[in-house]
Amino acid sequence: MIPADFPDGSFAHGHPHALYERIRAAGGVVRHPSLPLWVTGTHAEVRAVAGDPAAYRSGDGILIPEIGHPYDAPPTIMHTDPPEHARYRGYIAPAFRPSVMRRLEGAIRDRIRALLAPAEPGRPFDVVGGLAVPLPLQVIGLLLGIPEDDWPRFFRWSEAFVPGAADLPAAERDALRLECGAYLVGIAHERRADPRDDVITLLALARPGGQPLTDLELVMYLVQLLVAGNETTRHAISGGLLALAEHPAQWAALRERPDGLPAAVEEILRWTSPVVYFLRTATRPMELGGRKIAAGEHVMLLYGAANRDPDAFGPDADRFDTTRFDTARSGAARDAAGLAFGYGPHFCLGAALARLEIRLLLEELMSRHEHVTVAGTPAYNGSPVVIGLRHCELAFAGVTRD
Repeated sequence: MIPADFPDGSFAHGHPHALYERIRAAGGVVRHPSLPLWVTGTHAEVRAVAGDPAAYRSGDGILIPEIGHPYDAPPTIMHTDPPEHARYRGYIAPAFRPSVMRRLEGAIRDRIRALLAPAEPGRPFDVVGGLAVPLPLQVIGLLLGIPEDDWPRFFRWSEAFVPGAADLPAAERDALRLECGAYLVGIAHERRADPRDDVITLLALARPGGQPLTDLELVMYLVQLLVAGNETTRHAISGGLLALAEHPAQWAALRERPDGLPAAVEEILRWTSPVVYFLRTATRPMELGGRKIAAGEHVMLLYGAANRDPDAFGPDADRFDTTRFDTARSGAARDAAGLAFGYGPHFCLGAALARLEIRLLLEELMSRHEHVTVAGTPAYNGSPVVIGLRHCELAFAGVTRD
């Protein structure tokens, strides 16, 4: 059922939804044929595991290459468990308060308008390179307090941390990771001497237990913010715009009723599900989907499969529907939460920021253009960890305003 090399080689054309359907049909929890782990692709089981860190821990690794390779310090906050996780998360939570999001809105909208300027009506426009890559990088640069001239370097650094996202030799990938870590720690040291109103200063001045964060801890925080702050949003933006181009009636309906955009953003996140999987490790014998999970066994949570589960989203779970999460609708499909940002204590801290970026971009596009069409063959990055479009040409037409 599951290819022996899964997830490697299975994402050349996006999520393998036919495989996900077979996993769900087999009960939703199945053995991997060649790796020491279980695979689950149902909404209920993914939520159950993600929401119970006492039974399923993150500290033994969250990606397949980490199995059996312990580390001296957690590489990211995602690799921590309660109570350490809550403590680490608490240091940066103030940077994502609603008041901060409101303060950023004007700056984000200005960035979007500048990025849209080169898009000529009716002409093919690569929404990956032109919108989806630069916008989240610019926003995370603003939030972190990185000099604008350095923002272009963020893309290659971020790609170096995501397995399969870029075709880089191992030596080059390692060099980029080291370069990124040294740069971010250097900025943090500067902020200790010259504090500013940004996230790096927040971390640079944090003193847990009366001591400043170590350089390893600073790298843990800042690399995660860099990568998580742009990869998921980037692929949700490009995949969401492609879905809207493939469903022109829904683009038109949203232009007529822009108050439906928040619900459309939720559907875009469900539909694209950029994060393919994370692992959890059972801390004690458990039962999951009728299977016996032994203590120490790993469970792979397939978020894209869970987000197409008919038991959670109804018989039309494989249909793109921007009204699915509309508060005017009733029923289980509306009430089921999408899992693109995870669930439980590891729910993405930057979810509100990502939603804001996507909503503002849609507002600006729809206020300008009556139509959007596919203008080329989309190409995926093939990553088995964070899946999304590498290239996608769309054409926007019917200009209504500058």
